[in-house]
Amino acid sequence: MKAKSVLLTFLALGVLMIGITIYYAATIDRAQRDIDTVVAPDGRYKAVHMRVYGDKPEPFCVDTIAIYLALYPESFVSSKRAYEVFGGPCATPSRNAPAPKMEWTDNKTVRITYAAPADKPPRMRDKDASLFVDIEWVKAN
Repeated sequence: MKAKSVLLTFLALGVLMIGITIYYAATIDRAQRDIDTVVAPDGRYKAVHMRVYGDKPEPFCVDTIAIYLALYPESFVSSKRAYEVFGGPCATPSRNAPAPKMEWTDNKTVRITYAAPADKPPRMRDKDASLFVDIEWVKAN
């Protein structure tokens, strides 16, 4: 008799967990991701900007920039944090916030113009992971 009640309890818990999973999958939006790439003039390095944003449960927006060899895939911006040179919230939580502007001034120097909220400064590095690319930071007004 006890084995039957234990089995029914586990079955009911399993059905409940499946129901909760379906409810969350139907009601919560997944984050969206946009990726932009700017390749150095000599084609050796690239700067990759990734914006992750969403509207539910409340709006959010996060910018990340990574610099690495051009032969690596764009997905490294999200999977390899060692290459990250910029990371932080967008200037506003909207996905329409101004994106950081990346431009190569020569083969080993990239200029990044960014806007960030005053209360949460972004993480920034002056060199990439290889220590060959210099980064010039310009704060947008």
